[in-house]
Amino acid sequence: MTASVLPRPRPVTVPARLLLAAVAAGLAVGALTSPGQTLLGGTALGGLVNAVGPWLLAPFVLGARARSPQVAVLAGVLACTAQVPGYYLVSAARGFAASTPWVLSWTVAGLVGGAVLGLAGWAWWSGAGWSGAGRWRGAGAALLVAVWLTEALVLLGAVLRHWDSAAVSGAVGLALLAGLGAHDRQWGAVLRWLAPALVLGIGGFLALVAVL
Repeated sequence: MTASVLPRPRPVTVPARLLLAAVAAGLAVGALTSPGQTLLGGTALGGLVNAVGPWLLAPFVLGARARSPQVAVLAGVLACTAQVPGYYLVSAARGFAASTPWVLSWTVAGLVGGAVLGLAGWAWWSGAGWSGAGRWRGAGAALLVAVWLTEALVLLGAVLRHWDSAAVSGAVGLALLAGLGAHDRQWGAVLRWLAPALVLGIGGFLALVAVL
């Protein structure tokens, strides 16, 4: 009688191309943010270059391209943290001084935000192919939507009183709700998760305001 051999678990491979794309995307977003603030500052579109939500799009998209949650987290972290040197290097070249505490603060925020939104992107795209999709289905998309909606409500609206920018951010959040929900028909699942995601988002932005 021959003993059955259990299949070995397949190791998680790290696709270098995806990780390089994550770094490149992060650097590009950060670099474009600096001149974008000059061009769009003071307009209704100013929130697109001076807010948290836009910087969380890249880790979400790169995480969605990953084939495992581990790689999604890594890609999200790389995409988010790379935006920091991209922004400050271009800002320095344009004559704006960089503050070390701010660089460190945004890098730490990028580590956390990149990991969470990278995983959220993977959860959104994996859909029914993920064994935990039944319980968590829609949570990833709801998280990104909540970031935009709560930033519009709390930071841009209630705190800064930039209601025109808040309206733009809110419109983007609603567009993300419609677009992300279309993948694998997740609209209902996203809406079910939206309320707790909004609570988390409001708490997060209130904490951010307190720190700033």
